[in-house]
Amino acid sequence: MLTPKKKFTKKELKHDPLLDSLEKGKEIYEEYNKQIITGVVALTVILLLAWGWMNSRETAKNTAMLENTKVTLAASQDLDDNVMAELERVVTEYGNNSNTNQATFQLAIARMDRGDHAGARDLFTQLTKSSDKQTKIAGMLKLAYLNERGKNFSDAAILYGQVAEMDAGTVSRYAKLQSGYTYLAAGDAQQAGVVVSALLDEEPTGKFKEYVKYLEGEVLEK
Repeated sequence: MLTPKKKFTKKELKHDPLLDSLEKGKEIYEEYNKQIITGVVALTVILLLAWGWMNSRETAKNTAMLENTKVTLAASQDLDDNVMAELERVVTEYGNNSNTNQATFQLAIARMDRGDHAGARDLFTQLTKSSDKQTKIAGMLKLAYLNERGKNFSDAAILYGQVAEMDAGTVSRYAKLQSGYTYLAAGDAQQAGVVVSALLDEEPTGKFKEYVKYLEGEVLEK
C-alpha cells in the first residue's frame, strides 16, 4: 500500500528582514563557494542516478507484465515445446513475482502434466508465498492435489484445511469438504468426522449438502 506523502507548510519568518537574509546568503556563498557547487553537482548526480534506476525498474516491471501476458495467452491456446521453452525463459528471466505469477502457474501446470512433479511442486510452493490471495490459494490447492497423487493424504488434508480458513467463499467450502475426504483417505476418521460436524454446523444447502451427507456416511462406516 502506498502511504500518502506528508504535506509540509512553510515556516513563518520571525523578524528576518529580506535584505538581511540576502546579505547572509551572499556571505555564505562567498565563503563556501566551492563546497556548495560540489554539493549541488553531487546531489544532481545522485538524483539523476536515482531517476534512472527507478525508470529502468518501471520499464523492467512493464516488460515482465507484457511477457507474462504474451506467454500465458500462448500457453492457453497450444502448449507445445516452443511455448514451454518460452514459459521457462520468462520465469527464469524475471523471477517469480506478482508480474509473472500467471506464467509461473502455467509452467507449474505444464511440468505436472509432463510428469515433472518435483519441478511443479517447487513452483507451486513459490506461489503459496505470494502476497496475492488468489495466487496463494491456487498454489496451495495444486500442492494439495500433488500430495493426493503421491498418497500423502495427511499433508493434503492440512493444505485443504488451510484454504478452508482463508474465507474464499465457495473455494473454501469445497476445500474443507476435500480435507474431510483426504483425512479419511489417510485413515483419520476422527478428524474427518470433525470436518463433517463443522460443515453441518454451517447448514449447507442444495448439492453441497448432498456432498457433505455422503462424506458423513463414509465416516460413519469407518
